[in-house]
Amino acid sequence: MGQPSPYYRHFPLAALLRRLAGMLPVAQMLIVDDEPSVRDVMSRWAALLGLRPHTAASADEALDAVSAHRCDLAVIDVMMPGHDGFWLAGELQRGHPSTAVVIVTGHTELLRSESSPPLADLLIKPFPRERFAIAVDRGRHWHRQVVEDLEWHTRLSREIDDQVVEVCGDLARLRERGIDETAALLALADERALDLAGHGDRVARLSVLAARALRLDEATVALAEQAARLHDVGKIAMPEALITKPSALSPGEIRLMQRHVDAGASILAATASLSHLAPIVGASHERFGGGGYSRGLAGAAIPLASRIIGVADAYDAMTSDRPYRRRLDSAEAAAEVLRCAPSQFDPAVVVAFMTVVGRP
Repeated sequence: MGQPSPYYRHFPLAALLRRLAGMLPVAQMLIVDDEPSVRDVMSRWAALLGLRPHTAASADEALDAVSAHRCDLAVIDVMMPGHDGFWLAGELQRGHPSTAVVIVTGHTELLRSESSPPLADLLIKPFPRERFAIAVDRGRHWHRQVVEDLEWHTRLSREIDDQVVEVCGDLARLRERGIDETAALLALADERALDLAGHGDRVARLSVLAARALRLDEATVALAEQAARLHDVGKIAMPEALITKPSALSPGEIRLMQRHVDAGASILAATASLSHLAPIVGASHERFGGGGYSRGLAGAAIPLASRIIGVADAYDAMTSDRPYRRRLDSAEAAAEVLRCAPSQFDPAVVVAFMTVVGRP
């Protein structure tokens, strides 16, 4: 017998690769356009690129389709009857954040970059198949990055939950040994190499000065001081990857970091002697004009001690060095505090705070 041909020599490997490829999930793509011929062309192009296309003629049909089929990528025309493509892109971002969006339009004047959600790419009609392939590649890369980020954030979120439980357990054991709970919390913070103690002391001092400038009774002053010293205690439960990150946090990481407020309130609520501070700490990052976290309180619904801490905390943060920005001097920080009243800060607290900033 002669030697087998190259085709037969490699046939088993080719068959195996095809079989393995069949085991992998096929990327699914949603094509939204009110013109059937356009949908058909893009569907054929998508299939040739190895995607499984689904089509819709309107935004409402598209939402039904993406609910029925997990879609990695959506190519959406802007001009359609009913809701337009930008509206649909926004709905996908809210309900299906890992779906990459490519916007298609023949009318560049309709582009509203300031109001449209993040896009993987933009196709201007008419476009060739090669340009479509580039958009698909960018969309798939965007989707993979978002999925990886979501998985990373999920792991960090679980770590926060686990850390809160661990801190509460450590605190209970230290309490059983007769250690003061405030001292125990600050010791746990030092163990995790946070600047919690120094920052807390500075915010507490500023909060006391502002509370006295507001002519509050000494019991309220003492409450504000105690809560201010522990207002960031939830950072004990934050993942080291967030605490020690040398660059600015991403939007998703910022949302995770904001959980330190609820973490701190949960830790304090589990104590025997500090539980009364939990509501104050839990509201210390609310905004006077609304839109803060984590409960969205506004105005007088925010405890007065929390409003005082909010101003003092912001001022100290701005006048402290960060790895990714220089600190502001006291005049710059004071100007920023003034600028943010009343949207972020209680104007009455700001007025009182301005009378004590810079005092030794």
